[in-house]
Amino acid sequence: MISGRSMQPALNPDSNRLWKDVVLVDRMVQGEMALRRLQRGDVVTLVSPSNPDLLLVKRIIAMPHDCVIPLGKPNSFVRVPKGHCWVEGDESFHSGDSSAFGPVSLALIRGRALTPIWPPSRFGASLASLPEWKKSRVYPNGSYPLTEL
Repeated sequence: MISGRSMQPALNPDSNRLWKDVVLVDRMVQGEMALRRLQRGDVVTLVSPSNPDLLLVKRIIAMPHDCVIPLGKPNSFVRVPKGHCWVEGDESFHSGDSSAFGPVSLALIRGRALTPIWPPSRFGASLASLPEWKKSRVYPNGSYPLTEL
């Protein structure tokens, strides 16, 4: 069950919070499979780097060796180290994510969210892809922004 607003509108789009989305999760993305099965735009579940008792749901913005411009820091960039990724919520102003704690180890990822299965009206809904406004902050392998590729 997904709680919170950080992934709106992809998850929990009901702003009055009557329903919480339940999602189908692919757990075959752990360990060595992470680099082969994960990509920018995937919504993942991960152990919080700051609180190991908390499971987060965020979108992968950048993969290893990519450069990303952190939110609120337009004159700086972070190169994502090998074995790490950069995650953010879609509603970044209500999200504790890599903008706060930096790149996260791929070892913390527990699964990839595939689709909502509850409530019934959301069954099979798309989790969409990387929002356009985030693409301009990502430089794959340190080259050009995603919007120019």
